[in-house]
Amino acid sequence: MSTVSLVRFADPRASVIEAMRLAGAEATTVPGASVLVKPNLHGGHGHTSARVIEGVCRWAREQGAARVVVGDGPFWSCPAEQARQYFRQAGVYAAAEASGAEVVNFHEQPYRTIPTNDPALPDQIGLSDLLFQADVVVNVPILKTHFNTLVTLGIKNLKGCLRPKDKKRFHEMELNAALVGLAKIAAPRVTVTVLDATTAVEGLGPAAGTEVGMGLIAASRDLVAADSVGCFLAGIEPGEVRIIRDCAQAGLGEMDLGRIEVLGEDPLAHRRRFRRPNEEVAEQFPDLEIVTDGACSACVMNLFEALALIRQEGQTVSVPAVAIGGKGRIWAGLTVGACTRDMGAEGQHLPGCPPSTAEIREALRN
Repeated sequence: MSTVSLVRFADPRASVIEAMRLAGAEATTVPGASVLVKPNLHGGHGHTSARVIEGVCRWAREQGAARVVVGDGPFWSCPAEQARQYFRQAGVYAAAEASGAEVVNFHEQPYRTIPTNDPALPDQIGLSDLLFQADVVVNVPILKTHFNTLVTLGIKNLKGCLRPKDKKRFHEMELNAALVGLAKIAAPRVTVTVLDATTAVEGLGPAAGTEVGMGLIAASRDLVAADSVGCFLAGIEPGEVRIIRDCAQAGLGEMDLGRIEVLGEDPLAHRRRFRRPNEEVAEQFPDLEIVTDGACSACVMNLFEALALIRQEGQTVSVPAVAIGGKGRIWAGLTVGACTRDMGAEGQHLPGCPPSTAEIREALRN
């Protein structure tokens, strides 16, 4: 039986303390410990709340931690100055200053090279050395949908620990299998997961979705159980999510909601059905055919962000179909990305690996 706490989030300090107490996480941090707080700061819309980050840092300090580091690595090509500006705009520096923590960009820190021996992964990957230096790792994802993995929660949040070139390679591989392979390596380092469901994201997640106010946080020492309860809150069965299902089968945690004890708030009272990415696209662009067979998630993410921008501007899409990935085949419309250059579509080809959101947006409109 695994335990997940679920509490209303009001005061950063008090709410996190209560969530950690109910989750049995108080004993995980001892005086003098080094604590790594790993939020979701991917570089775009829909990031972990600065107030939740502050609360976790305050909790760690009050547990006697000697050093508290807030660290993440944004998208693989994000320049260092852009990352600092993003962290500042997200309120991360202010949250760290208020709680006696420091902020680091993993991309500017050393990585530890790990041999994998896993067909789902590259022969070796680089993970932030801070993941191994810390005595305690608090994983702090946000609750949101994702076009490729259906949801992005604690398991998916581990991807931020990868060095940039491996992030790019993950997007070029079978992402779900790679994430499970990563979890087998990194999940044992996670001490506790705190799920930020204060303001969740539905629809075109991870970076172009719609905010959903829920006012909750959850905490658990079981990463898979935390993700499973997060799915339940979003109206999604945990077994629908491949990375959760495969991680549970690999023995990384509990997925069966009947074997997870939820303490605090009743999750059923807060459950709602989140709009899924494919539903959002189908409703907003009913006449647009999208082919993504064999596509990497980098191109797909930029496509969804481009569609979200077009929707926000009240514009329309001028092509009948768009194909991403070398395995798809359409005869008219727009093909996107370097791997579609030989598909022979009777339409426009947009090169790039991946093309930017702005480039895709213009191609779809014109």
